[in-house]
Formats: sequence, structure tokens, C-alpha cells
Amino acid sequence: MGLSTTPFWNDQRCRQHGWWVLLVLALLLYLPGTATIPLMDRDEPRFAHATVEMMDRESWTIPYFNGAYRFDKPPLTYWWMRLHYVLLGVNELAARLHSIVAVYLTALVVAGMARKLTQNASAGLVAGAAWLTSLQSLVHGRLCVADMPMILLVALACRALLELLTEPTLRRWNGWFWCLWLSLGAGFLAKGPIAWFVPALALVLWRWVFWKKALPWGRLQAVPGLCIAVAMVAAWGIPALIETNGAFWKTGMGEHVVKRGTDVFNGRKFVPGFYLLTTWLSLFPWIGFALPVWRSLRANWTAQTSFLAAWFLAPQLIFFFYATQLPHYVMPGYPAFIVLLALAWQNRRHEIPAVAKWLSLGLGILIAGGWMFAMQIQQGSIRDLMASALWVLTCVLAVGGAAVCVVWKQGMTRRTIGLVYLTVVLTSLSLALLGQQLRATSVPVRVAEQLGTLPSDMTLHGCGYTEPSLVFYTNHLWEFTDDVNEAKRLLQQTGSVAVVVLKREWTLDRWFKGLLGTAPKGTAAKDFTASLQIESAGVQSQRIEGFNVARFSWAEVQLLIKR
Repeated sequence: MGLSTTPFWNDQRCRQHGWWVLLVLALLLYLPGTATIPLMDRDEPRFAHATVEMMDRESWTIPYFNGAYRFDKPPLTYWWMRLHYVLLGVNELAARLHSIVAVYLTALVVAGMARKLTQNASAGLVAGAAWLTSLQSLVHGRLCVADMPMILLVALACRALLELLTEPTLRRWNGWFWCLWLSLGAGFLAKGPIAWFVPALALVLWRWVFWKKALPWGRLQAVPGLCIAVAMVAAWGIPALIETNGAFWKTGMGEHVVKRGTDVFNGRKFVPGFYLLTTWLSLFPWIGFALPVWRSLRANWTAQTSFLAAWFLAPQLIFFFYATQLPHYVMPGYPAFIVLLALAWQNRRHEIPAVAKWLSLGLGILIAGGWMFAMQIQQGSIRDLMASALWVLTCVLAVGGAAVCVVWKQGMTRRTIGLVYLTVVLTSLSLALLGQQLRATSVPVRVAEQLGTLPSDMTLHGCGYTEPSLVFYTNHLWEFTDDVNEAKRLLQQTGSVAVVVLKREWTLDRWFKGLLGTAPKGTAAKDFTASLQIESAGVQSQRIEGFNVARFSWAEVQLLIKR
């Protein structure tokens, strides 16, 4: 007897049990591998160890990394991580747990908004699941950075704006008032002014471009609300400015906000229309339903749907001309697309759109090509690592395909729900395997294992290899340089010293140049072997090689230890 194809997750069940269904989905997708995948250079270890150094200094206002000020982000993420460090100890899971919690809470916000606008709890569950299974969420929902908490708070603020400005009757000082202004205050503390820019521009677009009708602005109670939000920021910001003599504002805002908008950071190139391209990958597989979403939006143009359109577009416009470009910068607008997707699902036709099919086919061909290339690699560790990564991508593609069948074609039956969870479990296993492979080929992890327990007066020096994760995994200050002579000088001095020297590095762009004939095949992009003739009495030498995620390269280093 076959499995039933009648609807299983009806509206009543979704309303009662949707929150824990999303919780199980989040745990299966986001926990495996999180405790074993090494922190990825360069941002993750900087966030993770800055929290450690704040705890060591008993500071709640100023982050430090490697003994120096770290002005990149306000402190909310460090405070959240500090809580997890106290509960779980200093490790990768505790460092990343805030993002997992935030991505799940964002799923609940998205599900609640979709349920309210559609009057359908099933649509809410679809929206929450779509958020958890979109590709950029799967990436940033497990990273030790500040983005996902900020996205959660922007989503809460936008939900509150929609309720305050579209509900027929609301009393003053209601819960949505507090949700709006507390979210804006906390959002600034998470990642700075972007948490205010997105809702503000969304309001401007909504009122004067998309909806063009008067709005009850008085319901926002802007004067007391702004006082609350500014007071939250000032409670941290004023002591931080005093303690650093204004350097936190000058560097945090001047360099990491303004200058990033005018100058390209880290050697990246400015690409016009960058986010129009990356959004197609970031919102996979759900971007394949962009055309049905557009049709649904045009057919149901209301105050609520026009606000969602403005919300989605706001970060796209903010970062369109921003010089430093990263795919996740426009993520604060993605929850709006997911809610619009749930609205389109209500009026769906069972035929899956051709765009979704072609997008999945294209990614499938790329993954198949990757498998063929991986099988040609001779070095076992590199081949195994690439195979693990491709297995994860294959499973993610399968999750997307299964979810699409549930959402768009067959509905939520026992069979389709079972198919989704089967692919999710396979993805969980693949992530766990990838975590083990990445850990086995992590240079900083292996360096820390070789060094063991370090005396407090030991000098650690990175020459050519300057990744911040060395600081996290050794829990020790490092000095970084590109001068090999400095490494030689340190080894000649008295006292305990360890030096990590980059010998050779093979990069992906060098491989492509070899393939095109513009560089010798198989040669390293960097090769300092000839200059590393370091001889000193009592020096232990260990060759270590592994994968560098920050540069997507394979690096060979020499660890020199003098105790």
C-alpha cells in the first residue's frame, strides 16, 4: 500500500506545530559540522577571539583582536557570543551559535508575517522553510559574524513598521511600538547604521514611489521612539568613544562604513550590477519562482505587498554603487522576498516554472563538472576535500529540489514531507563529513596541535602566512610580517619562539592561468623555498600543508619551534 498523497500538514497542524517543525529543520541543517568546521579566515576568527579578549580584559565596550583595537563592528554580537562561551566554553559551536539562533528566529518572523498576510498557517510554514533552505541563509546562518543578528533585527523592525502603519486600530505604546524601536536600537548595536538605513529607505520607497498614499506616521511615535533607540546606542557608544578618544567613531564609521563605500577593500574589483547576479545564487532555489512572485505581486498590489517590494529593493539600492561588494550585503531584504513567495504560493499553478528548472539544471551541470574534475586530482587529501564539498552541494541541490516539489507541485503530503527530510538528513551527514575533512586540512588547527600548551612569554611569529585563525586556535598573540629575515633573526635570539613561514601556495587563479597557457602548469603562485634556509641550534622543524579557505588555496608552511 503506497503512502498517502492527501495533504498532511493542514492549516491547523501548521498553526500548532509549525514552530517546532522549523526548529527541527534548522537543527538538522545548521548544527552538523558547525562544531568541527574550522573558523574560516578572515572574519570568523577575528570575531571569535575578540570576544575572548574582551572577556580576558573584563571589558563590555571595546573589542580587541590580537592585542589591538578592533573597531569593525559594534558589540552586540560579541555580547551574544560571550553568553555562549560562558555556557559552552570557547569553541567553534559556541562562536557560531548566535547565527544559528538568529537564522531560526528570522524564520519565525518570516513565517508569522506570511501567516498574517495570507491568513494561512501553511503559507507561514512554507515561508519559514524557504528562508531556512535558501543558499545564502545556509551559508551565513552558521558563520561567526554579525550579519544574521542584524538581519533578524531588521526583519523585526520591518514587521513592526508594517503592523503600525497598516493595522486599522492600534493603541499607543503598544507592543509593535516597542518592537520597532528596540529592534532599531539593537540593530545598530549589531552592525551599525545599515540596520537603520534599510527600514528608512523602505519607508521612503513605499510612501513616495510604490504606494503613494498618505500613511498614519503619528503611530510610529517617532520622537519618543528615536529617543529610546538613540539611548540604547549611546549607553554603549559614549563610554566607547571616551575610552578610545573618539577612535571608535573615526575608524568604525569612517573606514568600515564610509570608506568601504568609496574604496574597494581587500583587492576586490567593482562589478556593476553585482547584486543582480549574486541574488540569483543567494536565493537559490527560490529565486527560480521570481516570475510567479512578480505576477502575484502585480495581481495583489496592496499596502502590505508594496511595502514588501520596497523592503526587498532597499538594500539593493543602498549597495548598488557601494564600492566594496559582497553577496551577503543585500541579505536584509531577502525576508521580504520569502514572504512574497508565500503569497504567490497561495495562487500557484502546479507546474514548476521553467526558470527554476533551468537554474537547477545549470547548477547540476556545474556540480557534475566539479565531480569529474575532482576525480582527476592525484593528491588524495585535496581530492577528498573537494569530494566532500561537492557532496554537500549535491545534497543542497537535492534539498532545493525536494522543497520545490513540496511547495509548488505536490503540496505538503506525507510523501513529499518525507522526501524533504530525507534530503535534509543526507545534507546533515555531508556537512559533518565536510567538517572533518576541513579540520584535517586546516593549517592553523594543525599548527596549534603541534605547539600544544604555550608558555605566556613565548613569541609567535607568522611570516607570509598571516591568517587570524592562528590567534584563535593558539589563544596567543602573534606578530605578522612578510620579511623572512625577521623570522631568522627571531630564531637566533634567546627565549622561546615559534615561527610559521609560508613556503609555497597553489591558488585557483594560478591553476586557470596554467590551463590557459599564461603560466607554467602545476607551479605554485608563491614559492619561497629558496629563501627559507634557516639554521639555528635547537630548532624543531615541521612541514604542514592544508587548505586556506580565505584564499581558496592550498598552502605549505614550515613550523619552526625553539623552546
